[in-house]
Amino acid sequence: MELIRGKKLLKQIFSENWPQFVAEHPDLRPAIMKNVDKMLRCGTEEMGFHLYQCPECLAERRVPHTCKSRFCSSCGVAQTDIWIERQQTLFANSEYQHLVFHPPSEFRPYFGIGRTPYFNALYTSVNLTLKDWYTREGYLPGIMDVMHNFGRDIKSTPHIHMLITCGGLDSTSSRWVKCDFIPAAYLKKHWKDHFIELINGCWQQQNLTNIPPRLTYLFDSGYQNNIINKLKDVTWFVYVGEKLSNASFTVRYIGRYTKRPAIAESRITNYDGNTVTFNFVDHKTGKLTFHTLPVQEFIGKLIRHIPDENSGLFVTAAFMPTGCGENCYRKYLPYSDKAMRTPNNI
Repeated sequence: MELIRGKKLLKQIFSENWPQFVAEHPDLRPAIMKNVDKMLRCGTEEMGFHLYQCPECLAERRVPHTCKSRFCSSCGVAQTDIWIERQQTLFANSEYQHLVFHPPSEFRPYFGIGRTPYFNALYTSVNLTLKDWYTREGYLPGIMDVMHNFGRDIKSTPHIHMLITCGGLDSTSSRWVKCDFIPAAYLKKHWKDHFIELINGCWQQQNLTNIPPRLTYLFDSGYQNNIINKLKDVTWFVYVGEKLSNASFTVRYIGRYTKRPAIAESRITNYDGNTVTFNFVDHKTGKLTFHTLPVQEFIGKLIRHIPDENSGLFVTAAFMPTGCGENCYRKYLPYSDKAMRTPNNI
């Protein structure tokens, strides 16, 4: 088969290989089946259509509906732009810091097995860590955190990107408390403590009934103790970026990962019917790297990043306790803008 590049490439790869993949993997999650099915039917009349008719010549034209799935490369671009535009309106006129919390690789298998409880543990541990800090400093910041479940090489690497205002409202919501520095060492220590406590809770509550036999070792108490003993005395990765004048750039960076597949079609350089070659810039070397996978393995690596239904990939907690929704944010946003204009800011 010749080199194939361009629009709809992912759709072609899946249409030619998906039936075989499903036959070999009969226990796929419902969210995977639903999103791939929508992507394959996107732009066809199976998704429904609008019928337009010329009032003069009566000529008709059918315009098929799109699927609007985040797994669809063409729909994902439009959905990403809409998401970014909407999020831009939810940020106060403040300076921000970009934070990244990346759990050690030893925990990755649990995110693939338990999914929701473990993702919730990661979210909660990060938010508790920030709460420890801003409560101690006496202010309530604006926060948005987004779960990324993959790296540039499409491997599973769950981590959280966070935008936090450099300061926040005081207890009366009338003053803006400035905070230009968040110590990385403080975040690393508190986050590690919170995450270890929460993942221990997940382990204790894990239902082992549906765990594949080859993965039952993950829930052996001796194995889990070895993980904790190995990691409790090492420094975990927390990135604290430079202060940003506004949230715009980072929201766009984060947005690229919230509504799109794990790989952009432009990064796929070759598909010959049996293998897929794609490129990515290696974080460590900074060089463009090419990677070739058998097509079935490529499909498997992509679909595992499809989130379950109603499993929020991002959380906005703005000038309210973490977990507050958008309506709360819009209610308190005027208070933050007014406080920042108050001459006697702390």
